[in-house]
Amino acid sequence: EMRGVDMFRGVHESAADDAEEDDAANQQFTAILRAATELVTEIDIVKNQMKPCFAPHWHIEALWSSCVAHVCSNHIVQQIGGPDGQNLPELTITQLLELVAWVEYFRETIEETFPEVASMRDTKKTYFEERPELFDSDKRSVNMQNATDSLAWVNNMLWEVHRLAQEEFLVRTRSQTDEWLDKVYGSDTVKNQSNEGKLTTSLCEDVYSFSSVQLRTIRERLSKKSDALILAVCIILSHMRSKQVHARNNFLEDLETCCAASNDFTRMSEKCEDMIAELMDQCEFSEDMVATIDATSNELMAVYSSDAVYSARSVHIYVFDPIEEEIGVRLFEEQWEAELVDNDLALSLVRTLEDFHEDLEQYMDNFMVVKSVMSLMSATTIFYAKCLLQRAEMHRSNKKPYFGDVRTALDRMTGDIRVMRDYFDGLVPTMPSLKKNIEKDFEILTTIHELMSIAAGFSVSEAEDFILVLQKRVRDVGITKHIAGDLWHLVQPTEERYVWELVESMEEQLVAIAPVDDALALEVNDRSYVKGLRLDEMAVKLYVKSRRNRPVKATAVESIVNNWRTNWGGGDEVAAEEE
Repeated sequence: EMRGVDMFRGVHESAADDAEEDDAANQQFTAILRAATELVTEIDIVKNQMKPCFAPHWHIEALWSSCVAHVCSNHIVQQIGGPDGQNLPELTITQLLELVAWVEYFRETIEETFPEVASMRDTKKTYFEERPELFDSDKRSVNMQNATDSLAWVNNMLWEVHRLAQEEFLVRTRSQTDEWLDKVYGSDTVKNQSNEGKLTTSLCEDVYSFSSVQLRTIRERLSKKSDALILAVCIILSHMRSKQVHARNNFLEDLETCCAASNDFTRMSEKCEDMIAELMDQCEFSEDMVATIDATSNELMAVYSSDAVYSARSVHIYVFDPIEEEIGVRLFEEQWEAELVDNDLALSLVRTLEDFHEDLEQYMDNFMVVKSVMSLMSATTIFYAKCLLQRAEMHRSNKKPYFGDVRTALDRMTGDIRVMRDYFDGLVPTMPSLKKNIEKDFEILTTIHELMSIAAGFSVSEAEDFILVLQKRVRDVGITKHIAGDLWHLVQPTEERYVWELVESMEEQLVAIAPVDDALALEVNDRSYVKGLRLDEMAVKLYVKSRRNRPVKATAVESIVNNWRTNWGGGDEVAAEEE
Protein backbone atom coordinates (compact mmCIF):
# COMPACT_ATOMS: atom_id res chain seq x y z
CA GLU A 1 0.00 0.00 0.00
CA MET A 2 2.86 2.36 0.82
CA ARG A 3 4.26 1.69 -2.65
CA GLY A 4 1.04 3.02 -4.19
CA VAL A 5 0.75 5.93 -1.78
CA ASP A 6 4.33 7.03 -2.50
CA MET A 7 3.81 6.78 -6.24
CA PHE A 8 0.61 8.86 -6.23
CA ARG A 9 2.12 11.36 -3.76
CA GLY A 10 4.79 12.01 -6.35
CA VAL A 11 2.13 12.53 -9.00
CA HIS A 12 0.28 15.09 -6.87
CA GLU A 13 3.47 16.94 -5.92
CA SER A 14 4.41 17.19 -9.57
CA ALA A 15 0.89 18.44 -10.36
CA ALA A 16 1.22 21.13 -7.69
CA ASP A 17 4.47 22.32 -9.25
CA ASP A 18 2.71 22.59 -12.64
CA ALA A 19 -0.47 24.18 -11.31
CA GLU A 20 0.21 27.39 -13.22
CA GLU A 21 0.19 25.58 -16.57
CA ASP A 22 -3.02 25.56 -18.65
CA ASP A 23 -3.14 21.79 -19.00
CA ALA A 24 -2.06 20.93 -15.44
CA ALA A 25 -5.26 18.96 -14.83
CA ASN A 26 -4.77 16.96 -18.00
CA GLN A 27 -1.18 16.24 -17.06
CA GLN A 28 -2.24 15.08 -13.61
CA PHE A 29 -4.90 12.75 -15.01
CA THR A 30 -2.46 11.23 -17.45
CA ALA A 31 0.18 10.82 -14.74
CA ILE A 32 -2.30 9.09 -12.41
CA LEU A 33 -3.27 6.59 -15.10
CA ARG A 34 0.39 5.99 -15.87
CA ALA A 35 1.15 5.35 -12.19
CA ALA A 36 -1.90 3.09 -11.88
CA THR A 37 -0.79 1.12 -14.93
CA GLU A 38 2.64 0.62 -13.43
CA LEU A 39 1.17 -0.66 -10.18
CA VAL A 40 -1.20 -3.08 -11.93
CA THR A 41 1.69 -4.33 -14.07
CA GLU A 42 3.58 -5.17 -10.89
CA ILE A 43 0.80 -7.58 -9.89
CA ASP A 44 2.17 -10.03 -12.41
CA ILE A 45 5.70 -9.52 -11.08
CA VAL A 46 4.56 -10.18 -7.53
CA LYS A 47 2.67 -13.30 -8.57
CA ASN A 48 5.46 -14.85 -10.61
CA GLN A 49 8.66 -13.56 -8.99
CA MET A 50 7.94 -12.50 -5.40
CA LYS A 51 5.33 -15.04 -4.32
CA PRO A 52 7.82 -17.97 -4.06
CA CYS A 53 9.83 -15.93 -1.53
CA PHE A 54 6.94 -15.72 0.96
CA ALA A 55 5.08 -18.24 3.06
CA PRO A 56 1.92 -19.52 1.33
CA HIS A 57 -0.40 -18.28 4.11
CA TRP A 58 0.77 -14.75 3.40
CA HIS A 59 -1.02 -14.81 0.01
CA ILE A 60 1.28 -12.04 -1.08
CA GLU A 61 -0.35 -11.68 -4.55
CA ALA A 62 -3.80 -11.15 -2.96
CA LEU A 63 -2.41 -8.70 -0.44
CA TRP A 64 -0.58 -6.71 -3.12
CA SER A 65 -3.47 -6.78 -5.57
CA SER A 66 -6.02 -5.66 -2.97
CA CYS A 67 -3.86 -2.73 -1.93
CA VAL A 68 -3.17 -1.74 -5.53
CA ALA A 69 -6.88 -2.01 -6.39
CA HIS A 70 -7.88 0.10 -3.38
CA VAL A 71 -5.28 2.85 -3.95
CA CYS A 72 -5.67 3.05 -7.74
CA SER A 73 -9.47 3.05 -7.70
CA ASN A 74 -9.56 5.80 -5.07
CA HIS A 75 -7.34 8.12 -7.08
CA ILE A 76 -9.08 7.43 -10.39
CA VAL A 77 -12.56 7.88 -8.92
CA GLN A 78 -11.45 11.20 -7.44
CA GLN A 79 -10.27 12.32 -10.86
CA ILE A 80 -13.58 11.57 -12.57
CA GLY A 81 -15.77 13.20 -9.92
CA GLY A 82 -16.89 10.13 -8.00
CA PRO A 83 -18.13 6.69 -9.02
CA ASP A 84 -20.95 8.24 -11.07
CA GLY A 85 -18.39 10.05 -13.24
CA GLN A 86 -19.52 13.66 -12.75
CA ASN A 87 -16.32 14.98 -14.35
CA LEU A 88 -16.26 12.63 -17.35
CA PRO A 89 -17.69 15.30 -19.72
CA GLU A 90 -14.68 17.47 -18.87
CA LEU A 91 -12.17 14.85 -20.03
CA THR A 92 -10.75 14.92 -23.51
CA ILE A 93 -11.62 12.10 -25.87
CA THR A 94 -8.04 10.84 -25.53
CA GLN A 95 -8.35 10.74 -21.74
CA LEU A 96 -11.63 8.85 -22.02
CA LEU A 97 -9.93 6.31 -24.26
CA GLU A 98 -7.06 5.95 -21.81
CA LEU A 99 -9.49 5.49 -18.90
CA VAL A 100 -11.48 2.83 -20.79
CA ALA A 101 -8.27 1.06 -21.74
CA TRP A 102 -6.90 1.16 -18.18
CA VAL A 103 -10.08 -0.33 -16.66
CA GLU A 104 -10.04 -3.09 -19.26
CA TYR A 105 -6.37 -3.79 -18.46
CA PHE A 106 -7.09 -3.81 -14.70
CA ARG A 107 -10.10 -6.13 -15.13
CA GLU A 108 -8.18 -8.54 -17.36
CA THR A 109 -5.24 -8.65 -14.93
CA ILE A 110 -7.38 -9.18 -11.82
CA GLU A 111 -9.63 -11.83 -13.36
CA GLU A 112 -6.68 -13.69 -14.81
CA THR A 113 -4.87 -13.67 -11.47
CA PHE A 114 -8.01 -14.42 -9.43
CA PRO A 115 -10.45 -16.30 -11.69
CA GLU A 116 -13.07 -16.50 -8.93
CA VAL A 117 -13.44 -12.70 -9.03
CA ALA A 118 -14.80 -12.87 -12.60
CA SER A 119 -18.05 -14.46 -11.41
CA MET A 120 -18.52 -12.28 -8.32
CA ARG A 121 -21.01 -9.59 -9.33
CA ASP A 122 -22.27 -9.03 -5.74
CA THR A 123 -20.05 -8.33 -2.74
CA LYS A 124 -20.57 -8.33 1.03
CA LYS A 125 -19.87 -4.64 1.46
CA THR A 126 -18.63 -1.51 -0.27
CA TYR A 127 -15.27 0.10 0.33
CA PHE A 128 -15.80 3.77 -0.55
CA GLU A 129 -15.09 5.12 2.92
CA GLU A 130 -12.81 2.44 4.38
CA ARG A 131 -9.96 0.18 3.49
CA PRO A 132 -10.64 -3.55 3.29
CA GLU A 133 -9.69 -5.58 6.37
CA LEU A 134 -7.16 -7.90 4.73
CA PHE A 135 -5.81 -9.74 7.81
CA ASP A 136 -7.33 -12.25 10.14
CA SER A 137 -7.62 -11.50 13.85
CA ASP A 138 -4.09 -12.81 14.45
CA LYS A 139 -2.79 -10.09 12.13
CA ARG A 140 -0.49 -12.67 10.54
CA SER A 141 -2.61 -14.44 7.95
CA VAL A 142 -4.32 -12.80 4.98
CA ASN A 143 -8.12 -13.16 5.05
CA MET A 144 -8.65 -14.37 1.47
CA GLN A 145 -12.41 -14.03 1.70
CA ASN A 146 -12.13 -10.32 2.52
CA ALA A 147 -9.36 -9.79 0.00
CA THR A 148 -11.35 -11.46 -2.77
CA ASP A 149 -14.48 -9.56 -1.79
CA SER A 150 -12.67 -6.22 -1.94
CA LEU A 151 -11.12 -7.10 -5.29
CA ALA A 152 -14.52 -8.06 -6.68
CA TRP A 153 -16.04 -4.81 -5.40
CA VAL A 154 -13.32 -2.69 -7.02
CA ASN A 155 -13.54 -4.74 -10.18
CA ASN A 156 -17.31 -4.22 -10.42
CA MET A 157 -17.19 -0.56 -9.41
CA LEU A 158 -14.52 0.21 -11.99
CA TRP A 159 -16.49 -1.67 -14.65
CA GLU A 160 -19.36 0.73 -14.01
CA VAL A 161 -16.87 3.57 -14.42
CA HIS A 162 -15.81 1.87 -17.66
CA ARG A 163 -19.42 1.83 -18.85
CA LEU A 164 -19.89 5.51 -18.09
CA ALA A 165 -16.59 6.49 -19.69
CA GLN A 166 -17.34 4.34 -22.73
CA GLU A 167 -20.76 5.95 -23.15
CA GLU A 168 -19.25 9.42 -22.93
CA PHE A 169 -16.56 8.42 -25.43
CA LEU A 170 -19.12 7.02 -27.86
CA VAL A 171 -21.27 10.15 -27.57
CA ARG A 172 -18.17 12.21 -28.30
CA THR A 173 -17.32 9.92 -31.23
CA ARG A 174 -20.77 10.41 -32.73
CA SER A 175 -20.56 14.17 -32.37
CA GLN A 176 -17.03 14.36 -33.72
CA THR A 177 -17.87 12.10 -36.67
CA ASP A 178 -20.97 14.10 -37.58
CA GLU A 179 -19.11 17.39 -37.31
CA TRP A 180 -16.34 16.16 -39.57
CA LEU A 181 -18.74 14.60 -42.11
CA ASP A 182 -20.84 17.77 -42.25
CA LYS A 183 -17.71 19.73 -43.00
CA VAL A 184 -16.47 17.31 -45.68
CA TYR A 185 -19.79 16.90 -47.46
CA GLY A 186 -20.61 20.60 -47.12
CA SER A 187 -17.36 21.81 -48.65
CA ASP A 188 -16.47 22.10 -52.32
CA THR A 189 -14.43 19.12 -53.42
CA VAL A 190 -11.36 19.41 -55.60
CA LYS A 191 -12.00 18.07 -59.11
CA ASN A 192 -9.33 15.90 -60.70
CA GLN A 193 -8.76 14.25 -64.06
CA SER A 194 -6.14 11.54 -64.58
CA ASN A 195 -3.84 11.29 -67.57
CA GLU A 196 -6.25 8.70 -68.99
CA GLY A 197 -9.14 11.13 -68.57
CA LYS A 198 -10.85 9.49 -65.56
CA LEU A 199 -12.76 12.01 -63.47
CA THR A 200 -12.63 12.05 -59.66
CA THR A 201 -12.91 14.53 -56.82
CA SER A 202 -11.23 14.77 -53.45
CA LEU A 203 -14.32 13.38 -51.66
CA CYS A 204 -12.83 9.93 -51.06
CA GLU A 205 -9.59 11.33 -49.69
CA ASP A 206 -11.41 13.93 -47.59
CA VAL A 207 -13.69 11.34 -46.00
CA TYR A 208 -11.06 8.72 -45.28
CA SER A 209 -8.21 10.99 -44.25
CA PHE A 210 -10.09 11.87 -41.08
CA SER A 211 -11.68 8.49 -40.49
CA SER A 212 -8.29 6.80 -40.79
CA VAL A 213 -6.76 9.18 -38.25
CA GLN A 214 -9.76 8.77 -35.96
CA LEU A 215 -9.64 4.98 -36.09
CA ARG A 216 -5.88 4.90 -35.67
CA THR A 217 -6.10 7.11 -32.57
CA ILE A 218 -8.75 4.85 -31.05
CA ARG A 219 -6.91 1.66 -31.98
CA GLU A 220 -3.62 2.86 -30.50
CA ARG A 221 -5.19 3.57 -27.11
CA LEU A 222 -7.49 0.60 -26.70
CA SER A 223 -6.62 -3.06 -26.45
CA LYS A 224 -6.76 -5.29 -29.51
CA LYS A 225 -9.94 -6.96 -28.31
CA SER A 226 -11.76 -4.03 -26.73
CA ASP A 227 -15.51 -3.92 -27.28
CA ALA A 228 -15.26 -0.13 -27.13
CA LEU A 229 -13.11 -0.23 -30.25
CA ILE A 230 -15.72 -2.25 -32.12
CA LEU A 231 -18.54 0.02 -30.96
CA ALA A 232 -16.62 3.14 -32.00
CA VAL A 233 -15.80 1.69 -35.41
CA CYS A 234 -19.44 0.73 -35.96
CA ILE A 235 -20.60 4.21 -34.97
CA ILE A 236 -18.17 5.83 -37.38
CA LEU A 237 -19.15 3.52 -40.23
CA SER A 238 -22.89 3.86 -39.61
CA HIS A 239 -22.66 7.65 -39.52
CA MET A 240 -20.59 7.61 -42.70
CA ARG A 241 -23.39 5.57 -44.27
CA SER A 242 -26.09 7.92 -43.01
CA LYS A 243 -24.27 11.00 -44.30
CA GLN A 244 -23.67 9.38 -47.67
CA VAL A 245 -27.36 8.52 -48.00
CA HIS A 246 -28.44 12.08 -47.18
CA ALA A 247 -25.85 13.90 -49.31
CA ARG A 248 -25.16 11.62 -52.30
CA ASN A 249 -27.55 13.31 -54.73
CA ASN A 250 -25.79 16.64 -54.24
CA PHE A 251 -22.90 15.34 -56.35
CA LEU A 252 -25.04 14.55 -59.41
CA GLU A 253 -25.27 17.94 -61.13
CA ASP A 254 -24.31 17.11 -64.72
CA LEU A 255 -22.74 14.37 -66.80
CA GLU A 256 -19.19 15.01 -65.60
CA THR A 257 -20.13 15.15 -61.91
CA CYS A 258 -22.12 11.92 -62.29
CA CYS A 259 -19.03 10.22 -63.75
CA ALA A 260 -16.77 11.63 -61.04
CA ALA A 261 -19.24 10.58 -58.32
CA SER A 262 -19.42 7.05 -59.72
CA ASN A 263 -15.62 6.79 -59.60
CA ASP A 264 -15.47 8.37 -56.13
CA PHE A 265 -18.10 6.07 -54.63
CA THR A 266 -16.36 3.02 -56.10
CA ARG A 267 -13.07 4.12 -54.55
CA MET A 268 -14.78 4.79 -51.21
CA SER A 269 -16.17 1.25 -51.15
CA GLU A 270 -12.73 -0.17 -51.87
CA LYS A 271 -11.15 2.10 -49.25
CA CYS A 272 -13.64 0.92 -46.64
CA GLU A 273 -12.83 -2.70 -47.41
CA ASP A 274 -9.08 -2.05 -47.08
CA MET A 275 -9.51 -0.11 -43.83
CA ILE A 276 -11.58 -2.86 -42.20
CA ALA A 277 -9.20 -5.58 -43.42
CA GLU A 278 -6.29 -3.73 -41.83
CA LEU A 279 -8.24 -3.34 -38.59
CA MET A 280 -9.05 -7.04 -38.48
CA ASP A 281 -5.41 -7.97 -39.06
CA GLN A 282 -4.24 -5.83 -36.15
CA CYS A 283 -6.94 -6.71 -33.61
CA GLU A 284 -8.23 -9.80 -31.81
CA PHE A 285 -12.02 -9.65 -31.80
CA SER A 286 -14.49 -12.32 -30.79
CA GLU A 287 -16.59 -13.98 -33.48
CA ASP A 288 -19.66 -11.98 -32.43
CA MET A 289 -17.75 -8.72 -32.68
CA VAL A 290 -16.31 -9.67 -36.06
CA ALA A 291 -19.81 -10.43 -37.29
CA THR A 292 -21.01 -7.03 -36.01
CA ILE A 293 -18.31 -5.04 -37.71
CA ASP A 294 -18.65 -7.10 -40.90
CA ALA A 295 -22.37 -6.34 -41.04
CA THR A 296 -21.83 -2.61 -40.47
CA SER A 297 -18.99 -2.29 -42.97
CA ASN A 298 -20.88 -4.37 -45.54
CA GLU A 299 -23.84 -2.01 -45.24
CA LEU A 300 -21.58 0.97 -45.90
CA MET A 301 -19.83 -0.69 -48.83
CA ALA A 302 -23.19 -1.71 -50.28
CA VAL A 303 -24.36 1.91 -50.15
CA TYR A 304 -21.19 3.14 -51.84
CA SER A 305 -21.39 0.43 -54.52
CA SER A 306 -25.08 1.01 -55.28
CA ASP A 307 -24.48 4.76 -55.35
CA ALA A 308 -21.63 4.27 -57.82
CA VAL A 309 -23.94 2.34 -60.16
CA TYR A 310 -26.77 4.83 -59.60
CA SER A 311 -24.47 7.72 -60.51
CA ALA A 312 -23.30 5.96 -63.66
CA ARG A 313 -26.87 5.22 -64.70
CA SER A 314 -28.00 8.77 -63.94
CA VAL A 315 -25.97 10.16 -66.86
CA HIS A 316 -28.96 9.49 -69.12
CA ILE A 317 -30.70 12.52 -67.58
CA TYR A 318 -28.00 14.86 -68.87
CA VAL A 319 -27.47 13.03 -72.15
CA PHE A 320 -31.14 13.37 -73.05
CA ASP A 321 -31.46 17.03 -72.07
CA PRO A 322 -30.05 18.24 -75.44
CA ILE A 323 -31.80 15.37 -77.25
CA GLU A 324 -35.14 16.51 -75.82
CA GLU A 325 -34.49 20.07 -76.96
CA GLU A 326 -33.19 19.30 -80.44
CA ILE A 327 -34.98 16.08 -81.42
CA GLY A 328 -37.90 15.58 -79.07
CA VAL A 329 -39.78 18.63 -80.34
CA ARG A 330 -39.45 17.44 -83.97
CA LEU A 331 -40.25 13.75 -83.65
CA PHE A 332 -43.65 12.74 -85.11
CA GLU A 333 -44.18 16.20 -86.56
CA GLU A 334 -45.20 16.79 -90.18
CA GLN A 335 -41.60 17.21 -91.38
CA TRP A 336 -40.61 13.92 -89.72
CA GLU A 337 -43.42 12.13 -91.54
CA ALA A 338 -43.20 13.77 -94.97
CA GLU A 339 -39.60 14.89 -95.49
CA LEU A 340 -37.14 13.01 -93.27
CA VAL A 341 -37.38 9.85 -95.31
CA ASP A 342 -33.97 8.56 -94.18
CA ASN A 343 -34.90 8.54 -90.50
CA ASP A 344 -32.74 11.60 -89.98
CA LEU A 345 -33.87 12.31 -86.44
CA ALA A 346 -33.16 8.76 -85.28
CA LEU A 347 -29.74 8.98 -86.90
CA SER A 348 -29.11 12.30 -85.18
CA LEU A 349 -30.11 10.73 -81.86
CA VAL A 350 -27.69 7.85 -82.40
CA ARG A 351 -24.84 10.20 -83.33
CA THR A 352 -25.46 12.14 -80.12
CA LEU A 353 -25.33 8.91 -78.12
CA GLU A 354 -22.06 7.98 -79.86
CA ASP A 355 -20.51 11.32 -78.87
CA PHE A 356 -21.54 10.92 -75.27
CA HIS A 357 -20.37 7.30 -75.29
CA GLU A 358 -16.86 8.46 -76.14
CA ASP A 359 -16.95 10.87 -73.21
CA LEU A 360 -18.15 8.14 -70.85
CA GLU A 361 -15.36 5.79 -71.91
CA GLN A 362 -12.88 8.52 -71.12
CA TYR A 363 -14.42 9.56 -67.81
CA MET A 364 -15.28 6.21 -66.17
CA ASP A 365 -14.08 2.63 -65.79
CA ASN A 366 -15.43 0.10 -68.29
CA PHE A 367 -17.75 -1.61 -65.82
CA MET A 368 -19.57 1.64 -65.08
CA VAL A 369 -19.64 2.61 -68.75
CA VAL A 370 -21.68 -0.54 -69.40
CA LYS A 371 -24.11 0.50 -66.64
CA SER A 372 -24.42 3.92 -68.26
CA VAL A 373 -25.04 2.48 -71.72
CA MET A 374 -27.74 0.19 -70.35
CA SER A 375 -29.54 3.19 -68.88
CA LEU A 376 -29.11 5.10 -72.15
CA MET A 377 -30.73 2.23 -74.03
CA SER A 378 -33.72 2.20 -71.68
CA ALA A 379 -33.90 5.98 -71.82
CA THR A 380 -33.90 5.87 -75.63
CA THR A 381 -36.99 3.68 -75.85
CA ILE A 382 -38.80 5.61 -73.08
CA PHE A 383 -37.95 8.92 -74.78
CA TYR A 384 -39.30 7.73 -78.13
CA ALA A 385 -42.51 6.40 -76.54
CA LYS A 386 -42.99 9.59 -74.53
CA CYS A 387 -42.67 11.81 -77.60
CA LEU A 388 -45.33 9.71 -79.32
CA LEU A 389 -47.75 9.83 -76.37
CA GLN A 390 -47.21 13.59 -76.08
CA ARG A 391 -48.49 13.93 -79.68
CA ALA A 392 -51.64 12.09 -78.63
CA GLU A 393 -52.10 14.67 -75.87
CA MET A 394 -51.78 17.46 -78.45
CA HIS A 395 -54.21 15.87 -80.92
CA ARG A 396 -57.70 17.24 -80.34
CA SER A 397 -59.66 15.69 -83.21
CA ASN A 398 -61.87 12.72 -82.38
CA LYS A 399 -62.41 11.93 -86.06
CA LYS A 400 -59.17 12.44 -87.97
CA PRO A 401 -55.84 10.66 -87.32
CA TYR A 402 -52.94 12.71 -86.02
CA PHE A 403 -50.74 11.72 -88.97
CA GLY A 404 -51.30 12.87 -92.55
CA ASP A 405 -50.60 9.34 -93.77
CA VAL A 406 -50.74 6.69 -91.09
CA ARG A 407 -48.99 4.01 -93.15
CA THR A 408 -46.10 6.38 -93.91
CA ALA A 409 -45.82 7.28 -90.23
CA LEU A 410 -45.74 3.63 -89.22
CA ASP A 411 -43.05 2.94 -91.82
CA ARG A 412 -41.05 5.88 -90.50
CA MET A 413 -41.36 4.47 -86.96
CA THR A 414 -40.14 1.09 -88.19
CA GLY A 415 -37.06 2.77 -89.65
CA ASP A 416 -36.43 4.80 -86.48
CA ILE A 417 -36.66 1.71 -84.28
CA ARG A 418 -34.29 -0.18 -86.58
CA VAL A 419 -31.71 2.67 -86.53
CA MET A 420 -31.75 2.91 -82.74
CA ARG A 421 -31.65 -0.83 -82.19
CA ASP A 422 -28.81 -1.31 -84.71
CA TYR A 423 -26.72 1.14 -82.69
CA PHE A 424 -27.06 -0.86 -79.49
CA ASP A 425 -26.70 -4.20 -81.31
CA GLY A 426 -23.38 -2.87 -82.61
CA LEU A 427 -22.13 -2.45 -79.03
CA VAL A 428 -22.77 -6.07 -78.05
CA PRO A 429 -19.34 -7.41 -79.17
CA THR A 430 -17.61 -5.12 -76.64
CA MET A 431 -20.47 -5.15 -74.11
CA PRO A 432 -21.96 -8.69 -74.17
CA SER A 433 -24.19 -7.99 -71.16
CA LEU A 434 -26.23 -5.58 -73.31
CA LYS A 435 -27.64 -8.39 -75.41
CA LYS A 436 -30.16 -9.71 -72.89
CA ASN A 437 -31.56 -6.20 -72.33
CA ILE A 438 -31.90 -5.10 -75.95
CA GLU A 439 -34.90 -7.31 -76.69
CA LYS A 440 -36.55 -6.33 -73.42
CA ASP A 441 -36.14 -2.59 -73.93
CA PHE A 442 -37.11 -2.47 -77.59
CA GLU A 443 -40.13 -4.70 -76.96
CA ILE A 444 -41.81 -1.50 -75.70
CA LEU A 445 -41.51 0.15 -79.12
CA THR A 446 -42.36 -2.93 -81.17
CA THR A 447 -45.47 -3.48 -79.04
CA ILE A 448 -46.55 0.14 -79.48
CA HIS A 449 -45.92 -0.08 -83.24
CA GLU A 450 -47.93 -3.29 -83.56
CA LEU A 451 -50.87 -1.92 -81.59
CA MET A 452 -50.93 1.15 -83.84
CA SER A 453 -50.81 -1.11 -86.90
CA ILE A 454 -53.74 -3.12 -85.54
CA ALA A 455 -55.68 0.08 -84.79
CA ALA A 456 -55.06 1.35 -88.33
CA GLY A 457 -56.15 -1.95 -89.84
CA PHE A 458 -52.72 -2.80 -91.30
CA SER A 459 -52.07 -5.84 -89.11
CA VAL A 460 -54.04 -9.06 -88.76
CA SER A 461 -52.73 -9.59 -85.22
CA GLU A 462 -55.16 -9.64 -82.31
CA ALA A 463 -55.13 -6.48 -80.21
CA GLU A 464 -55.69 -8.57 -77.07
CA ASP A 465 -52.34 -10.32 -77.51
CA PHE A 466 -50.34 -7.08 -77.53
CA ILE A 467 -52.45 -5.46 -74.83
CA LEU A 468 -51.33 -8.39 -72.66
CA VAL A 469 -47.70 -7.65 -73.56
CA LEU A 470 -48.22 -3.99 -72.63
CA GLN A 471 -49.83 -4.94 -69.32
CA LYS A 472 -46.86 -7.15 -68.43
CA ARG A 473 -44.60 -4.11 -68.76
CA VAL A 474 -46.67 -1.61 -66.77
CA ARG A 475 -48.61 -3.97 -64.43
CA ASP A 476 -51.36 -1.40 -64.12
CA VAL A 477 -54.65 -1.69 -66.02
CA GLY A 478 -55.21 2.06 -65.75
CA ILE A 479 -51.92 2.79 -67.52
CA THR A 480 -52.65 0.11 -70.11
CA LYS A 481 -56.02 1.74 -70.85
CA HIS A 482 -54.48 5.17 -71.26
CA ILE A 483 -51.61 4.05 -73.51
CA ALA A 484 -53.84 1.86 -75.70
CA GLY A 485 -56.40 4.67 -75.93
CA ASP A 486 -53.69 7.17 -76.97
CA LEU A 487 -52.37 4.84 -79.69
CA TRP A 488 -55.85 4.42 -81.14
CA HIS A 489 -56.41 8.19 -80.80
CA LEU A 490 -53.36 8.82 -82.99
CA VAL A 491 -54.32 6.55 -85.89
CA GLN A 492 -58.04 5.68 -85.49
CA PRO A 493 -59.60 8.18 -83.05
CA THR A 494 -63.15 7.06 -83.76
CA GLU A 495 -62.32 3.66 -82.24
CA GLU A 496 -60.67 4.96 -79.04
CA ARG A 497 -63.74 4.18 -76.93
CA TYR A 498 -63.74 0.65 -78.37
CA VAL A 499 -60.19 -0.07 -77.16
CA TRP A 500 -60.94 1.32 -73.67
CA GLU A 501 -63.90 -1.02 -73.43
CA LEU A 502 -61.78 -3.86 -74.79
CA VAL A 503 -59.16 -3.34 -72.06
CA GLU A 504 -61.92 -3.11 -69.45
CA SER A 505 -63.36 -6.42 -70.65
CA MET A 506 -59.91 -7.98 -70.28
CA GLU A 507 -59.25 -6.52 -66.81
CA GLU A 508 -59.66 -9.77 -64.90
CA GLN A 509 -57.29 -11.55 -67.31
CA LEU A 510 -54.79 -8.66 -67.24
CA VAL A 511 -54.68 -8.57 -63.46
CA ALA A 512 -54.30 -12.36 -63.30
CA ILE A 513 -51.35 -12.36 -65.73
CA ALA A 514 -49.66 -9.19 -64.46
CA PRO A 515 -51.23 -8.08 -61.15
CA VAL A 516 -50.89 -4.58 -59.81
CA ASP A 517 -47.79 -4.32 -57.66
CA ASP A 518 -47.72 -1.14 -55.59
CA ALA A 519 -44.12 -1.90 -54.70
CA LEU A 520 -43.17 -1.25 -58.32
CA ALA A 521 -44.49 2.27 -58.04
CA LEU A 522 -42.77 2.82 -54.71
CA GLU A 523 -39.47 1.66 -56.20
CA VAL A 524 -39.24 5.04 -57.86
CA ASN A 525 -38.23 6.38 -54.44
CA ASP A 526 -35.71 3.56 -53.90
CA ARG A 527 -31.99 3.76 -54.69
CA SER A 528 -32.11 0.70 -56.92
CA TYR A 529 -34.18 2.63 -59.42
CA VAL A 530 -33.05 5.58 -61.55
CA LYS A 531 -35.83 7.92 -62.57
CA GLY A 532 -36.82 8.17 -66.19
CA LEU A 533 -36.13 4.56 -67.18
CA ARG A 534 -39.56 2.94 -66.78
CA LEU A 535 -42.60 3.09 -69.03
CA ASP A 536 -45.09 3.09 -66.16
CA GLU A 537 -43.36 5.97 -64.40
CA MET A 538 -43.22 8.03 -67.60
CA ALA A 539 -46.88 7.31 -68.36
CA VAL A 540 -48.08 8.27 -64.86
CA LYS A 541 -46.20 11.57 -64.95
CA LEU A 542 -47.69 12.27 -68.38
CA TYR A 543 -51.27 11.33 -67.61
CA VAL A 544 -51.75 12.97 -64.20
CA LYS A 545 -51.41 16.35 -65.90
CA SER A 546 -53.29 15.39 -69.06
CA ARG A 547 -56.09 17.74 -70.10
CA ARG A 548 -57.33 15.72 -73.07
CA ASN A 549 -60.95 14.58 -72.98
CA ARG A 550 -61.16 10.85 -73.43
CA PRO A 551 -64.28 9.05 -74.71
CA VAL A 552 -65.02 7.61 -71.27
CA LYS A 553 -66.61 8.91 -68.08
CA ALA A 554 -64.52 11.62 -66.47
CA THR A 555 -65.07 10.05 -63.04
CA ALA A 556 -63.45 6.80 -64.25
CA VAL A 557 -60.34 8.66 -65.39
CA GLU A 558 -60.24 10.71 -62.18
CA SER A 559 -60.42 7.54 -60.08
CA ILE A 560 -57.45 6.05 -61.96
CA VAL A 561 -55.38 9.24 -61.55
CA ASN A 562 -56.12 9.49 -57.82
CA ASN A 563 -55.01 5.89 -57.41
CA TRP A 564 -51.69 6.73 -59.08
CA ARG A 565 -51.15 9.68 -56.77
CA THR A 566 -51.66 7.37 -53.80
CA ASN A 567 -49.42 4.56 -54.99
CA TRP A 568 -46.54 6.46 -56.52
CA GLY A 569 -44.69 7.48 -53.37
CA GLY A 570 -47.53 9.55 -51.98
CA GLY A 571 -47.61 11.51 -55.21
CA ASP A 572 -44.35 13.40 -54.54
CA GLU A 573 -42.87 12.61 -57.93
CA VAL A 574 -46.18 13.32 -59.63
CA ALA A 575 -46.71 16.59 -57.79
CA ALA A 576 -43.24 17.74 -58.77
CA GLU A 577 -44.04 17.07 -62.40
CA GLU A 578 -47.36 18.90 -62.20
CA GLU A 579 -45.71 21.98 -60.77
